[in-house]
Amino acid sequence: MPLFATTPLATRRYLPGILAGSIGGFISGFVKLGWEVPWPPRAPDRIPEPQVLVSLFTHHPTPTWVSLVIHFAFSVLMGAAYGLLAEILPIVTVGMGVAFGLAIQIGAHELIMPWMGLTPATWLLPASEQGSEFLGHILWGFTIAIFYEDLRRRFIRPRDLPR
Repeated sequence: MPLFATTPLATRRYLPGILAGSIGGFISGFVKLGWEVPWPPRAPDRIPEPQVLVSLFTHHPTPTWVSLVIHFAFSVLMGAAYGLLAEILPIVTVGMGVAFGLAIQIGAHELIMPWMGLTPATWLLPASEQGSEFLGHILWGFTIAIFYEDLRRRFIRPRDLPR
């Protein structure tokens, strides 16, 4: 089977996939925050990336709650993306969400955020911060996948059962 094989159109359930992924994304937002308590992803003196991002546009200090809103919005949006992509490209589900979590980690934290000036260059960050983000995103992606797999099955079961 080709690496980027797609699922048959008849088996795709876009809305249940997106909804299941979104719920998984929301829950994974809590999991990632919980992970960051014992292993912080940044030094205490660094402002969280979402607050830096908003401050770039407002030119004012940003309240802490804004970070939480952006954190959960990002998690839900990425969960929805996982759900949608998993309906089309099964390769997205490789490693039960681990590959997806790592792809988001590399794309967001290793490339986009340093490029935008939201974080220092990755080679300037301590290994403890890098480790926290990598392992945290593995757990984050795994959580999305667990909820996607379970909820999608629950959402489509009544329609797909024989009558």
